[in-house]
Amino acid sequence: MCCALLFVSASAWAAGGYWAGIAEEVCLEVTKVETFAKAGKIEDAKAAFHAAYFGTFEEKKMEIAERSNFGISHTADVEEMFNNFRKAVSKPGTGDVAALAEALRKQLRQDGKALDTAKVNPDGNEGPK
Repeated sequence: MCCALLFVSASAWAAGGYWAGIAEEVCLEVTKVETFAKAGKIEDAKAAFHAAYFGTFEEKKMEIAERSNFGISHTADVEEMFNNFRKAVSKPGTGDVAALAEALRKQLRQDGKALDTAKVNPDGNEGPK
């Protein structure tokens, strides 16, 4: 666990800040989802989506940070992006997976930078890190 925390901290700071690093972790997972979907590996894509949303975005508290700092409306928009991406991956032909993935990555990176600029703590609350 200690090594995992060091890895997350190092990758987070290398990306420009704690939340920028978390955003990059989610973006890497989104890319995995996209890759599996393009290869027709729908079950793998679904599992990777679960890891991206529940295992990184929620578990590392980025959702809470967004809700606490950007409001419910913004967070609902991001969650809708995740949902549209999930639907496109789960049911081929229901959306442009590549475009949805790119839009989601762009939004996550933007939000990560904004959370760092606002000095949001890793627990999702504003204040000194």
